Amino acid sequence: MKLGVHDLMLKSRGMTNQEFFDDTRKLVHTLDEMGYERYWFAEHHGYESLLAVAPEILASYFLAETKNIHVGAGGCMIMHYSPLKIAEVFKTMAELAPGRVDIGIGRAPGTGVSESRALNHKFEDKSPELFDEIEIILDYLVDKKPTDPIYRHVKAIPNKNEQKVNPTMLGSTGKAVEKAAEFGLPYSHAKFFLFETPAEVFDTYRSNFKASEFADKPYTSMSYKMLISDDQDELEYLGKSFEYFHIQQTKGDWSGILDPEELKDYRFSLNEQAVLKKAYEQRFLLKGSKQEIADILEDEIETFYLDEILCFAPIWGIDNRIATYKALKEIFE
Repeated sequence: MKLGVHDLMLKSRGMTNQEFFDDTRKLVHTLDEMGYERYWFAEHHGYESLLAVAPEILASYFLAETKNIHVGAGGCMIMHYSPLKIAEVFKTMAELAPGRVDIGIGRAPGTGVSESRALNHKFEDKSPELFDEIEIILDYLVDKKPTDPIYRHVKAIPNKNEQKVNPTMLGSTGKAVEKAAEFGLPYSHAKFFLFETPAEVFDTYRSNFKASEFADKPYTSMSYKMLISDDQDELEYLGKSFEYFHIQQTKGDWSGILDPEELKDYRFSLNEQAVLKKAYEQRFLLKGSKQEIADILEDEIETFYLDEILCFAPIWGIDNRIATYKALKEIFE
């Protein structure tokens, strides 16, 4: 089973930006050495605690700092940019780090309306599903002339990449799976964004998949929020902060991970307990020992025919985050 990281670049409260970037550097280097398949930075705007506002810059930096791991945007929120600009940025990266450049194509804004207008004041003129823009980007990545009259007479440079950018269609509701199959793209599902999606959606993707220059067969990955430890006391201590962030996420609050010390006396309300119970039942949230998580993931892999597991670990403390990624790796060794 291939393993990757889906990083929303979520700071802990009270941490400086520089401290967080230093921790990220430590984490990426560790996972490269550990043999993880990929590391994705997820684009968001307007949240002081979410620092992946420029995932392509982060990806370029860490591609230069690593040896084997694929690095990229997961996602690149395409409504904010020209397809030509997106293609040229990632095609340039592909020349600098051949074979290791990923672009996870996201159709959501990753922000609010005000920020979207500030990023691209014409975003409301774009087609609501953005699949036409995606097709232009894909054409450019393989040096094919787009059919759109605005782009058909313009080349995306550098062309003739020896090793192409690796695109993936992102989704969290299942609405993009049919286009992922039509375009012949791997599909990555962000389960931690709290949308329950039936397995039949993924059956549709596999049965309708058309081989392309990007993939010769269906490929599905899924992202989960995880905390793994065989130390029960540690699991409960870190778990309260982990669960508190989940509650805040359901309220649209991305203000950062809270120190477990500040939550020692906190008691979840009955409503919050119900939210957490649902999150664990629907497997948006995974917390447990290595064996408990292994059992859950084995069932998820069989249910959704997964080729890869992506982990988002909103856990207090960089060493604690690394411990969860290490435990996840050990599950599949």
